[in-house]
Amino acid sequence: MNLVYSVIVSLVWFLSIYFNVVFLLALFSQKGELFKSPKLKNNQEFPKVSIIVPAYNEEDTIEQNITSLNKVDYPKDKLEIIIVNDGSKDNTSKIVNRLKGKNIAFIDNKNNRGKAACLNQGVEESTGEFIACMDADSEVQSDILKKTIPYFRNKKIGAVTVTVEVKDSKNFLQKIIAIEYIIGLSLFLKVLSYFSAVHVTPGPFSIYRKEVLEKIGRFDPESIVEDLEIAYRLQKGGYKIACCIATKVVTITPKTFKSLHRQRKRWYSGAIYTVMKHRNMILNSEMGYFSYIVPYSFLLIFLGLFLFAFSIYLGLSHLIKSISFFSLTNFNFLSYMTLKKFDYLTLSTLSFFGITAIAATILSMYICMKMSNNKIRNNLLGAIGFPFIFFLYQIFWASSILAVILRKKVGWK
Repeated sequence: MNLVYSVIVSLVWFLSIYFNVVFLLALFSQKGELFKSPKLKNNQEFPKVSIIVPAYNEEDTIEQNITSLNKVDYPKDKLEIIIVNDGSKDNTSKIVNRLKGKNIAFIDNKNNRGKAACLNQGVEESTGEFIACMDADSEVQSDILKKTIPYFRNKKIGAVTVTVEVKDSKNFLQKIIAIEYIIGLSLFLKVLSYFSAVHVTPGPFSIYRKEVLEKIGRFDPESIVEDLEIAYRLQKGGYKIACCIATKVVTITPKTFKSLHRQRKRWYSGAIYTVMKHRNMILNSEMGYFSYIVPYSFLLIFLGLFLFAFSIYLGLSHLIKSISFFSLTNFNFLSYMTLKKFDYLTLSTLSFFGITAIAATILSMYICMKMSNNKIRNNLLGAIGFPFIFFLYQIFWASSILAVILRKKVGWK
């Protein structure tokens, strides 16, 4: 076995297994508290909330979005909804004008400004003490404000995230992503909140203390991942990000590999640019666990990508040598098929790492589904396909890294 390859395999296996063990231990240690959240004590505790919804070409989803917002269980005199049209080319503007009521303000931009700029425009016009930012293709649970607002009693809390779930997962790809969201944008963020290391405030719905938003400079219009970049600045400002998984937002995900690749290329290249921008936070003891978890994650990502590329290289090399060998035997494959030719040491070592890694992934998925009160049988197809998402990650990360190296422009569309 190639020595370098063996070392990389061992290192990736150790880092990933260690990550899984710590994650699961943290989950089990807080098992009884996961879905508990502080409650509003009385009517005097209802602060005013502004919900900002930037929208660009959302004619297919904006009506459902507004309908869900109108069902939010919160005093109407304490709630304002600000929809910001980002120069849509479709009927988004007409639909909003038809549906808006007295508690809905509509900013109808004729030119495209970008999501972060529209969010800042909404913040500028808002009158709420708290600012909730929401994607136009998403729908909220009616108790979302009553469940998240009480977290802000802690003055150190700058933002609160919620569970993000996939709406109407229909095809194989969406069913896999549905499980990824349950784990990554729910339980994983909840665990990170225990370490004060949440690295993103998801765009489908997150709520912020307005005073804090103003203090850290609002959203960065230059960032293609404004929900991730602002989390770094919240951490840098000394604020905590809480995670409430007792309520949720449902959102639409890409339906095809091409559209998913475009989304993840923006996410991952944006993540790289964000880390580069805030590199002074990395391994900075003043930033707490956040400063160590971020580089740990990137180390695992890059080593995994290197291993993936190395595996392809070794596989192709072996294939070429095999073709060359069999060409000498007139491609007589049957004569070579004998158990005596197997390298048992190589087989057993690689099998151990491969089987345990896959088993850890499946076990983690099962436990997370169980602890989040989701039944695997309701998404059996997604559960079967979930382990293969890690192969997609390699493709998406390789594409994103290449885009950053070549300084290619990565946008929303």
